[in-house]
Amino acid sequence: MTQISRAGRIDIALLILTALIWASAFAAIKFALEDLGPIWTAASRVSIGFLALLPFAFFGKVSFSISKYTLGFTFVIAMLITVIPFIMISWGLQHINSGITALLLGTTPFMALILGHFFTSDEAINRYKLLAVAIGMTGILCVVGPDALRSLGATSFVAQIAVIVAGFCYVSGGILIRKVDMKPIPFTALALGIGSICLIALAVLIEGIPEKLPGLRASLALTWLGLFPTGLAYVLRFYLVRKVGVSTFAIGMNAIPVFGIIFGAILLNEAIELTTVIALCLVLSGLFIARLGTPKVEPKND
Repeated sequence: MTQISRAGRIDIALLILTALIWASAFAAIKFALEDLGPIWTAASRVSIGFLALLPFAFFGKVSFSISKYTLGFTFVIAMLITVIPFIMISWGLQHINSGITALLLGTTPFMALILGHFFTSDEAINRYKLLAVAIGMTGILCVVGPDALRSLGATSFVAQIAVIVAGFCYVSGGILIRKVDMKPIPFTALALGIGSICLIALAVLIEGIPEKLPGLRASLALTWLGLFPTGLAYVLRFYLVRKVGVSTFAIGMNAIPVFGIIFGAILLNEAIELTTVIALCLVLSGLFIARLGTPKVEPKND
C-alpha cells in the first residue's frame, strides 16, 4: 500500500480541479438524459472515457500482461467506483431531489474517516480531520438549505439508502485503489474498460437497444462526460487518493455541490446567493484544515 503525505499546493489545486470537473457533470447528464436512459448514459460516458484513455496507455508503452489477481482486483474496484454508484445515484435521483442527494453524498467524508482509520496504517482519525469534515458538512448544509435536512426520511427511504450505498462504494473503492500497483492511466483505462462492458450489458438488459442515436446536444454532453468527468477526473482521483489519502480526497469533493450551483448560475443565468459563497469558503477551509491532520512525509511504496 502506498504511503500518503500532506497535500501540497499542487495537490489542493488538483483536488479543486477534480471537484470542478465532476460538478460540471450534472448539467451534462441532464442534457444526455434527454435522449438516453440513465444506464445508457452511464455506459456511454464510461465507454468514451475508456476509449479516450486507451491510446495514452498504449503510447506510454505499458505492459498489458495483467495477472488474474490484478484483473479480479480491478474488476471489484470498477464495480465500486463506476457501475454500482452510477446506477444507484441515477435511480435515486428519480425519487429524491438533488439537494437531498448532495446532503447524503456529503456524508462520504465521515465514511472515509472511519474506513481509513481501520483499513489503512496512515489515515487515523484526528481532531483536524474531524473538524474538517464538520466544516465541510456545514458548507453543504448552507448550499442545500434546511429543507433538505428536514426532508430526510420524509421522501423515498429506499432511494436515500441507494445514494448512501453509492457513497460507501466510492469510499471503499478509494481504499482499494491505494493497494493498486499500477500507473494511473493504464489502471483507469482498465477499470473503465471493465465498467463499460458491465454497464453496456446492463443497459441492453434493462433499457433495451436505443431506437435512435442521441441528438447533437446529447452527443456533445456525452463526449464531455466521457473525456473529462470520467476519463480525466478518474485519473486524477487515482493519483490523489494514493497521494493524499481517501479522507482528504473525500473532504475536497465536498466542493462538488457548491461548484454545481455555480455552474448552474453560469449556464442558466441564475443569481449566486451569499450562502453559496459562504459554503465555498467553508469547504475550502475544511480542505486546508484536513491537510494539517496528515503527516508531512514523502509518499513511498510499502
